[in-house]
Amino acid sequence: MKRILTGFLTAAIGLGIFSGVALPALGAEPSYTEVATDEEQMQAQEVGVEGMEPVYGSDIVDGVYEVEVEVSSSMFPVEKAELTVKDGEMTAVLTMGGTGYLKLFMGTGREAAGSDVSAYIDFEVDENGKHTYTIPVEALDMPISCAAFSKNREKWYDRSVLFLAGSLPKEAVLVELPDYEALKKAAREKRIAAMREEKEGADGEAGENGAGASGEHSGAPGDPQDTAPLQPAFIELEDGEYAITVELTGGTGRTAVTSPAPLFVTDGLAYAQIEWSSTSYDYMIVGGEKFFPIHEEGYSTFLIPIPVFDEPVPVVADTTAMSVPHEIDYELTFVMSGVVSKNATPRAAAQRMVYMVFVIIAICGVVSYINKRRRNSVK
Repeated sequence: MKRILTGFLTAAIGLGIFSGVALPALGAEPSYTEVATDEEQMQAQEVGVEGMEPVYGSDIVDGVYEVEVEVSSSMFPVEKAELTVKDGEMTAVLTMGGTGYLKLFMGTGREAAGSDVSAYIDFEVDENGKHTYTIPVEALDMPISCAAFSKNREKWYDRSVLFLAGSLPKEAVLVELPDYEALKKAAREKRIAAMREEKEGADGEAGENGAGASGEHSGAPGDPQDTAPLQPAFIELEDGEYAITVELTGGTGRTAVTSPAPLFVTDGLAYAQIEWSSTSYDYMIVGGEKFFPIHEEGYSTFLIPIPVFDEPVPVVADTTAMSVPHEIDYELTFVMSGVVSKNATPRAAAQRMVYMVFVIIAICGVVSYINKRRRNSVK
């Protein structure tokens, strides 16, 4: 009887009568319909910078610290991260800027889809109504894979997070950290060299084909027409140097541009010299064209054509202020009514102030000398 029952069950499983459908063969790969495809995922930004070394829990003094975190996608907004270190182990509480994710998994989306639900990390709601996740941290200064399950799309999305050891108090870190600014500078120079090499190759290919080249540009005040293929706007001014009011919107609001900015008119066409309040921009994109800084030192400064006046001009500026470069969208508005003499720029005003100070000092010196001579003659 037992053999008959066993045979019946075996046949039933073989026919799939328990489910009404054919069962998958042993060892077949499970379905991953809950994993976002490459087309469904935004292009990930790299986190970290070449030359970083992992910093482990044993290298950190036990305690609770607010730590800066980088993420590979703007769709995974982390507002704040709090790191806890105890006995060489580290965890972090991530406070999210939205409520679009229901759970996290430490690993890839495919790994999450094939794992037991006990491995998922559920969110908690803090006193401010924010979603928070408590995750293990293997090391600082090292990208950590993390999958997030979207509430709306009901799919896993791959993310990477990186906790910056340099953001901790110096006394909390027991190992010597690298010179992050030097690493960023080296990475920036490497990227610029690669882009210039790519441009030279594109220019050479275009020249062989008899076509004009476009792409990355740099220039110097006075000869912008030699380097900028974009069509600048016409302006009814004699050729020369002026200044123009520039309004900036977009980004985080922490960065500004110098205004009024130098305005160069060549053959009736307008070009602006944009100086950022940061040294960390390695290129700008205007109208699909890429422009490099015109100075190697100091604030990031670019010479760009002005496509239109009194209307927002979308531009992209790539910043290396974080561990890895990020392209940020801005809008520049060049105000036609704000065109003035070149002497109205802040730099020109500062130069005039310096000259005035020197003149005042010189006058004071002369007056003091004359008074001293008079006192001596009276004696």
